Amino acid sequence: MCDTVFFTQRVDNMESIIRKLAKQTKNLNHFAASKEINGIKLFKNDMNLSKIQNVYLSYLYFYNTLNSDIMLKKVSEKVLDNEIYADAYYYYKLKHEDKKNKKDRNNKPRDVHLVFDNSKNFKEEK
Repeated sequence: MCDTVFFTQRVDNMESIIRKLAKQTKNLNHFAASKEINGIKLFKNDMNLSKIQNVYLSYLYFYNTLNSDIMLKKVSEKVLDNEIYADAYYYYKLKHEDKKNKKDRNNKPRDVHLVFDNSKNFKEEK
């Protein structure tokens, strides 16, 4: 039992450290540059990323998106003060975008097939 608690605490601490690293401006700039310029790598290995690398990348993306929204004045800088605020905003944003995407899918124009009839007019095929 004690080993499980110790392991869980270490994993939580590791995730907290990864979040702090991903939140740093230097690392966010490196992440943004690696998306724009092909030659810049975040890791030595390009494939078969470890679990820690995947978690780090997800937090880089998370904080990159959050900082973009702050610059666009979609959200206050205060969300960066607390991990709970940041997580809550990101969760809200994902849910809001999901609803918007569903609404957009319902409002998409349907495909219309037009045919040329004898009166030289186009009309909708039924």
